[in-house]
Amino acid sequence: MLPPATLQDLPPKWAHFCLGIEKFLNRELGLDLAGKTVLAAFSGGIDSTALLLVFKYLCLKNNGTLVAAHLDHGLRKESRADADHARALCKALGVDCVVEAADVASLASERGVGVEEAGREARYAFFARVMAKRKADCLAVGHHLDDLCEDVLMRLTRGVGWPALSGMEGHDPRRSLVRPFLLTPKARLRAFLEALRVQWREDASNEDLSYKRNRVRHSILPLFLEENPNFPETVARMWKMGRMDADYWDRSVSASDTGSELLSKTLLDESHSSLRLRMYKRRLDALGPGQVLADSLLKLDFAWVEKRLGAVFQFPGEKIAKVTVNGVLFGFKR
Repeated sequence: MLPPATLQDLPPKWAHFCLGIEKFLNRELGLDLAGKTVLAAFSGGIDSTALLLVFKYLCLKNNGTLVAAHLDHGLRKESRADADHARALCKALGVDCVVEAADVASLASERGVGVEEAGREARYAFFARVMAKRKADCLAVGHHLDDLCEDVLMRLTRGVGWPALSGMEGHDPRRSLVRPFLLTPKARLRAFLEALRVQWREDASNEDLSYKRNRVRHSILPLFLEENPNFPETVARMWKMGRMDADYWDRSVSASDTGSELLSKTLLDESHSSLRLRMYKRRLDALGPGQVLADSLLKLDFAWVEKRLGAVFQFPGEKIAKVTVNGVLFGFKR
């Protein structure tokens, strides 16, 4: 049985659901779908199947084009059947589907990384190729509120600072990536598919506790939900506050960015410590790759406050920061 063909044919409850996702895209993520070509990352699971259907309706409503992309990672014996399912469902829905296969296990071995990381790299390289070939305006992925809760907890365990602690971005302009379901619980996506009688595929690897995300999902997150059943709503509010704070700090740091490798004494002395930390990070990030740790930034700022002239701090990527009489100078280790 095929789902309704258009948004108007949906039961009112689920038509309203789709329009709510469109509103989130417009208001929270700043994306207008009018005339856009959307590439949907389609694994065949609950979240990506719901994503495929919602964008089928929204692209039709907005005179846009939908393309689906499925990468067979070759890690499970069911992966070929998953790819066949992706092709069949897209054909039934009238959605163009691009399917490729990758030997992720070999990629992981060659690069000396875990299969999870290798799979992510292979997926996004595949999506980038398809986006370029189909001239897609954005890539839609199916991360939902449950994923956001897990992401916040994983960031907490890594010691991520604020506002990055509020979770993954809903819109990443650098990759033209959007996450339309980020504040939508997975249970609602399941209910949507069940109401429309659309089948999805289950991925057994989601139960494998050798993966950190699965350990967070099955062991840590349930404890938080036991203490606070409204934890997802709390995370959703924190995500919204994090976006506002990130925008505020980005504007504040940009206003002080002269493009020089020297943060002047006058600017540093006039700035609050919170702003100084973010200015340090902006200069270091501009020099190239290498994750900057908060502890190192705090030590640098303490040295500046104490005016420990000549003090040098090293950061990943051979980057350094030196406290001078004129301010803090950034550059590379010689």
